[in-house]
Amino acid sequence: MGVNQRRRQFLTLVAATGILSGLQAFFAPARAKTSQSAAAYRNSPNGRQRCANCSWFEAPSGCGVVKGAVSARGWCALWG
Repeated sequence: MGVNQRRRQFLTLVAATGILSGLQAFFAPARAKTSQSAAAYRNSPNGRQRCANCSWFEAPSGCGVVKGAVSARGWCALWG
């Protein structure tokens, strides 16, 4: 097997992996967001826990699991 053939196989594998990853993201179910009241959201931190250091926080004022605008200094029961 020549170098060019191995390179072609490798590039084909990389391209196929990228396409499959894109399809997985496209067909993944949308995550439903919960209301601020159901998440016990508040505009103040809980000790060191605050929206700004939560994995769900989407700067400047969004959240991946809570509906509506949230404060970077806020907190909710879904903090993580």
